Amino acid sequence: MQITLTLNNEKRTLEVQPHERLLRVLRRYGCYSVKFGDEHGLTGADTVLLDGVPVNSGNLLAMQAMVMILTLEGIGTS
Repeated sequence: MQITLTLNNEKRTLEVQPHERLLRVLRRYGCYSVKFGDEHGLTGADTVLLDGVPVNSGNLLAMQAMVMILTLEGIGTS
């Protein structure tokens, strides 16, 4: 299944599975600054900005993130 979103100020269409977490999808598409810290999202290593709001990408399904996502790779370009 495909989702369309803005990733680091670039409109992208990504191939995702319904059960996939956003963290896994972002790393597959080259956003290696997003890290797995723990299963509960307490470390903040998996934090991304979702429409300007910090969220734990390890606790969010990729299907729920069809908006603007900003990672460390995109901070310098925004």
